[in-house]
Amino acid sequence: MQPKKERKDVIKSRLRILETAQSLFAEHGINNITMRKIATTAGIGQGTLYRHYAHKGEICQDLIQESSQEFVDKVSSYLQQNKEMSLQGKLVALIHYAVEFIDKHSNWLVYIQGPSCEEGQQIIYKSQVYNFLYAQVYELIAASPSMQNNKDGDAGFRTDALLATLTPDLYLFFKAQRGLTHEKIKQHIVNLYINPLFQQ
Repeated sequence: MQPKKERKDVIKSRLRILETAQSLFAEHGINNITMRKIATTAGIGQGTLYRHYAHKGEICQDLIQESSQEFVDKVSSYLQQNKEMSLQGKLVALIHYAVEFIDKHSNWLVYIQGPSCEEGQQIIYKSQVYNFLYAQVYELIAASPSMQNNKDGDAGFRTDALLATLTPDLYLFFKAQRGLTHEKIKQHIVNLYINPLFQQ
């Protein structure tokens, strides 16, 4: 019975941390909130906080977990309902969904990307969304005419290169520094990475 009680306490503590962090991030911005501030506001010790989360990136990852699952479910449902769609059409649709997700959650996702995390851990590449997109995009790229006709083609490298264009910090750079809209970003990704795979 005791382990079950401890489990409930751990869950309760984690939820308190997430609720506190979300409130602080929304009010003051992620950059302006420290782990110490989260612990103090939540009424817990820093040691307790760090036992749950090593840095703000991990907190952000948990905060968008529900949205990540919704994204996976939505895209999976779309692909299931459109099995007869062409490979190229499916890839374009995946890019559309991915860009829309990044655009909506980019401020949170920046803290899941390596350079922004306090310990430099690139946990975005272990995230649910990244791994889901990698699996889906890899399968479609590997089956494309260009890859089928090219024995030296590396579908894995192409997939990682495509998804690297959608990392949150680069996405925000495209918008803020290059003045690109999310529609333009989608168009450039499709033109650069997808269309050439289907040119005869």
